[in-house]
Amino acid sequence: MNAAAFAQLMLLGALWGAAFMFMRIAVPEFGALALAAARVGLALVIMAAVALVLREPLGFRRRWRAYLGVGAVNTALPFIAYTFAAQHIPAGYSAIANSTTPVWTALIAWLWFKERLGALKWLGIAFAFAGVVVLVGLQPVALTPMALAGITAAVAAASLYGTAAYLIGHYLTRDEAPSQNVTQFASATGMVWGAAMWLLLPGLIAAPAVAPSAKAWGAVLALAVFCTAAGYALFFHLIKTIGPQRASSVAFLFPAFAAFWGWLILSEAITFNMVAGMAIVLIGTALVSMPNHTSGATTDRERVRDWLFWPLLYALGGVWLRRRIAARIMAGAQYFREETTALRANLPRYLPDADVEDACRDHRLTRLADRADVFLSTLRFRRTMRHDLDVHGLPPPGPGTMILFAHYGNGWWTLPLLAAQGMPVHLISAPLPEPRSWRERLWRPYLLLRWREMNRLGGVPLVTMRGASEHMRGVLRAGGRGLAAIDIPPVLARRTSPVAFLGGEAQMARRMIELAAQTGSALCVFFGEVDRTTLRQRIDFEPIALGPEPAAIERAFADYAARLEARIRARPGLWHAWGDVDLYFAPPPAAEPA
Repeated sequence: MNAAAFAQLMLLGALWGAAFMFMRIAVPEFGALALAAARVGLALVIMAAVALVLREPLGFRRRWRAYLGVGAVNTALPFIAYTFAAQHIPAGYSAIANSTTPVWTALIAWLWFKERLGALKWLGIAFAFAGVVVLVGLQPVALTPMALAGITAAVAAASLYGTAAYLIGHYLTRDEAPSQNVTQFASATGMVWGAAMWLLLPGLIAAPAVAPSAKAWGAVLALAVFCTAAGYALFFHLIKTIGPQRASSVAFLFPAFAAFWGWLILSEAITFNMVAGMAIVLIGTALVSMPNHTSGATTDRERVRDWLFWPLLYALGGVWLRRRIAARIMAGAQYFREETTALRANLPRYLPDADVEDACRDHRLTRLADRADVFLSTLRFRRTMRHDLDVHGLPPPGPGTMILFAHYGNGWWTLPLLAAQGMPVHLISAPLPEPRSWRERLWRPYLLLRWREMNRLGGVPLVTMRGASEHMRGVLRAGGRGLAAIDIPPVLARRTSPVAFLGGEAQMARRMIELAAQTGSALCVFFGEVDRTTLRQRIDFEPIALGPEPAAIERAFADYAARLEARIRARPGLWHAWGDVDLYFAPPPAAEPA
C-alpha cells in the first residue's frame, strides 16, 4: 500500500469513526432502526442526485439483485444486529466485535481464495485487535442468554462486513466492458439503494412519535453526507485499489477515531488507555496494510519483520526460543533478502571457493543479532552482559588506546565492555542523515533509538566524521580511548591508502593508525562473532604492534587488513560490506592534505 492509499484509509477511519459521535447525538430522539433508515435514505437522495448531475449510469437492469444482496449484507443486517446487541451488552463489546471484521476478511481470503497471509499480517491483526481491547476496555457483564445472544449478533455483524468486502469486490467494483462500465461512486449509490430498500419499512414502523430536533437532524445529515455517501464511495475505491483484506482493516480505526472525535468535539477526556490503544491499533493497521513484495528493494513490511518483530522476540525470549528463531532466520531465504542478494552477487567474484549458502546463513544470523542488540541493551542489558558474552583480550584501562573495528560480525557490546572499566569510549560514526521521504521519517525513531543507545553505552556523545581527527588526537593525548572503523571505502573517507586485500589492492582509511602513532597510543583491533550453536557473542581484542616511524605504520596497516581478510575467509557471511565491496577497489578520489 502506497502513502496515498494509506492516507485514504486513515481518512475513511476518521469518517466512520465520527459516525459514533453523530449517532450518539441522534439516536436518543430517533431510535436505532429509525436512525439507520433515515441515514441511508437521506444518503440515497444525495448520492442519486449527484449521480444524476454527473450522468453516471447505475446499471439497475443488470445489477439490482447485486445491490439488494450487498446492501443487505453490508448495511441492513449488520445495522439490525448491532441495534439488537446494543440493548444487551456494553458498547465496548460491540466495538471489539466490530474490530474482528479484518479477521473474518483474512479467514475468507485464506479459506476460499487460498491467499497466503504471512506471519506479519496475522501479527498486525492481533496487534490491532489488542489495541481495540485496550482502547475500549471490558466492562463486567453477566453472561445471561440475552447477553450471549447480543455478543453473537455483534460478531455475526462483523463477519457480514468481512463477507461484504469480497462481495463488493466481486460484484460491484470489478472491471466490465467499456460499454457497460459503472463507476465506483455509482456502485456505492446502488448499494445504498439496496440497503434503503431493506431498512425503510422497519424504520417507518419504528419512527419516533415526537419529531426530532434540528440538532438531531443535523447529526443525521452529517451521517448521510460524510459517513455514508463519502464513506462508502471511498470504501469502494479502496476495495478496488488495495483489495478487500486491506480495506477492511479500517474497522480497527473506528474506536480510535471515535475517541478522538469525542475529545475534540464533545470535550470527553483522553485516558492513558485511549492513547495506548490508538498507538497499538495504528501499528497493527500498518502491518496489515503492508504489501507482500518478494523482489526488488526491501519493503517496509520486510523491515518491520526483519528489524523489529523477530529481533524483539529474540531479545525477549529464552534460550529455546532464541535457537528456534535463529534456526528459522538462517534457513529462510526471505529474511534480510536485500543484504543476502548483494552477498550472493559479489562473494563468488572475490572468494570463488566460498560456500555461498553457508555464508548467507551466517549473514542472516549476524543481521538478526545486530538488530536484536538495541532491544537487548534497553530491555535485558545486565543479563546479556553477564551470560551472553565471551570476551577475550579486553585491553586494560591504561594509557591512550586506539581500538579499530571493521564492518565484520557484531561489535555492539564492545562499547559497554570498555565503558564498564571506568573510562568513556569515544566512537567515531557517520552523522545520522536527515530523512528525505515519508518512509525515512517513519523509520527515523528506530534509528534514533540505536543512536541514543550507542551514546549511552559509550558514556560520551558520538563523534561524527567531520573534525574527528582533531578530536581523537586530543582524546588519545589525554590518555583516553577511541573506537573507529577503518574499512571505510574511498567514497566515505577523506583520505585512503592502498593495501593488499582479498587478492587485490584495496583502498582503506588509515588515519586512526597514524593518530595512534603520533600520540604514542596503543593499537588494537576487535572482532565480534555470534556462535551458531550457543548463540553467545564472542568478542576478541587483538593487539597490533605500532611504532612512530612510517614503516611501523605501514606494517600496522597491512597487519590490520590481513587480520580482517583472515576473518572474512573463515566466515565470509559475517562481513557487512559485500554490497559495497567494489567501492574498495575503485580508484580513490583526489587526495586531500592531512
